[in-house]
Amino acid sequence: MAEAIRQASASYSVFVGKGLLDSVGEIIQPRGRIFVISSNGLRRFAERIAHDIITIEEGEQHKTLATANEIVTQLLDRGAKRDSMAVVVGGGMIGDTAGFAASIFLRGIDLAHVPTTLLAQVDSSIGGKVAVNHERGKNLIGSFFPPRVVVSDTAVLDSLPPRELLSGMYEALKGGVIGDASLFEMLEKRSDVDLDTVVRKTIKVKAEIVSADEKEADLRRLLNYGHTIGHGIEAALQYRQLTHGEAVAWGIIAANAIGVRRGITSEAVRRRIDQAVRDWKPSPLPSLDASAVLAATEHDKKNTGSSRVMVFPREIGRCEVISGISDADLRYGLAAIGMGS
Repeated sequence: MAEAIRQASASYSVFVGKGLLDSVGEIIQPRGRIFVISSNGLRRFAERIAHDIITIEEGEQHKTLATANEIVTQLLDRGAKRDSMAVVVGGGMIGDTAGFAASIFLRGIDLAHVPTTLLAQVDSSIGGKVAVNHERGKNLIGSFFPPRVVVSDTAVLDSLPPRELLSGMYEALKGGVIGDASLFEMLEKRSDVDLDTVVRKTIKVKAEIVSADEKEADLRRLLNYGHTIGHGIEAALQYRQLTHGEAVAWGIIAANAIGVRRGITSEAVRRRIDQAVRDWKPSPLPSLDASAVLAATEHDKKNTGSSRVMVFPREIGRCEVISGISDADLRYGLAAIGMGS
């Protein structure tokens, strides 16, 4: 099954299904040489696509300009040209970092994503955003750079550690809240959860949004539900201790509390979403100073001018972007997840 993504700058297909990994070479249709970019831990998947493999270290602490520069150097050393294709095999960190390197190498070479985590399949590989982190915040250095194709083999998800699989579930829950009540209900029940269906439904939500708003001018901000505080938590923890999905899970609960405070989210909707998130059992929130998280939110990419922007649910399947979020609002949300000043 292929979902079409039609953005202003490019259109591409996302292929989803079991057993696609061995067909990547046929699906991607490269113009020139393929350079697979992955990690040593994922080499077994990368080698099923090609044997010219560039490896980088995994982990958010390696999602940096230095790593992107290392990839560019490797591409130069191996003779990559303008008609070459970077085939990125990995999760969100590898996809973002290697994708960013591809976007700046020779002003951009062809890119294909082969996401290997649920989080990457439902979120980071879709939409054409690539980036690395800055010490002051997540994804502050990046590009809008659509891939030529995305190939999501859901069979590789069977090899994921449970915590990594759960990390993607929180992003899928987010997708249900912002655009597909049936997806949310399936994950809310936690029984008969079919990963192929989860991936396809979540991609469809994101596809509709990014096709209408490629560069996060308005509608695309909906995808950042739970991310304002989630990214703040990640930055305050220096991208350690929690997975991205877990940070977003806590960010969703905090955002819902603010939504109720602002009169946007009903108490019934808040309870239902919060319970669904908690039922998937995110790792406990480490001890953090609320001020450190607040400072990190100052650099949130969604902010405009001096105004903070957040996303709040009106109902399951429909959210709204609200500006003018105050420090008091954020502290209220942080207190709701047990974080004091």
